[in-house]
Amino acid sequence: MLTVRSTHTMAPRAYDSSRRRPDVEATRVRILEATRAIVGGKGDLTAFSMEAVARKAGVVRMTVYYHFQSRQKLLDGLSDHLAQQGGTRRMREVFLEPDVKKALRALTETFVSFWASDRLTLRRLRAMGVVAPASDRAPRNRDTWRREAIENLLSKMGKSPGGAKLREREDLVDLLTTLTSFETFDALGTGSRTPDAVAALLTRVALDLAGFD
Repeated sequence: MLTVRSTHTMAPRAYDSSRRRPDVEATRVRILEATRAIVGGKGDLTAFSMEAVARKAGVVRMTVYYHFQSRQKLLDGLSDHLAQQGGTRRMREVFLEPDVKKALRALTETFVSFWASDRLTLRRLRAMGVVAPASDRAPRNRDTWRREAIENLLSKMGKSPGGAKLREREDLVDLLTTLTSFETFDALGTGSRTPDAVAALLTRVALDLAGFD
């Protein structure tokens, strides 16, 4: 019996990356939200681990490593996730604002809004730098970025920011960086003082320091 072999082969199915991409991003966000829940919870921060995050997110540990490679990169990712959720994208408007007074007001309000967006998680994330100094990298990087943003903003004011009140630009940058820090917000946002009230108070002080009436 003669057997005829077909020379036709089935073409491989095209890989549709557009379908997979949303699933990958959804898994990444689920991992970040699980990390957020653990860091922002009431448990012992020293018990934080990639395995604990995997259990919370409902994925295997290797999936967490696939997305973030290390514990530190996971915490870096959480910091970026919190910043995005907290509205720091508004900083683009700050940089584009030609009026320094309006820009300084917007910068202060933007960071107060960010700090208030998930106060407990941010507080505990920053506290992890005390428990494990390497974990402090992401918040410190963001603090450096905030200081640089203030320096760039003040560069629009000319050579004598603050008039007679502050002769040295570095002093003004130091004070405004401290004024807009999480620690200042956290200390002031107590009792009945709302985030809006904190923003109004800090804005008044910032504008006064910068020499605006």
